[in-house]
Amino acid sequence: MADILLAHSYHLSYDPKQVRKMQPYPPLGTLYAAAALREHGFSAAVFDPMLQDPIRGFLEILRQQKPAIVAIYEDDFNFLSKMCLTRMRDVAWQLAQTARSSSARETTSCMR
Repeated sequence: MADILLAHSYHLSYDPKQVRKMQPYPPLGTLYAAAALREHGFSAAVFDPMLQDPIRGFLEILRQQKPAIVAIYEDDFNFLSKMCLTRMRDVAWQLAQTARSSSARETTSCMR
């Protein structure tokens, strides 16, 4: 079980340019945040929805980890494909609603 569950909203199948390239990458910002939390004594888990169904996978990790806090990182401009991905923002909101229904406190960070 984790004190804090970190997630991001990037889902590869919603980004046609990246699907064509098919070179997925790790969520470094989310992983750095988890490492910093662990250095400060928190237990942190990371959910990476890039290659799976975002909501189904998120529900599963919520059940497994039962976090007190969920932090969702959302950046609706993909610097690799140079396009705004409002679909990713929708995923972030769906994850936030799912977190709320699990009784975890959630926070969503939108970068601009």
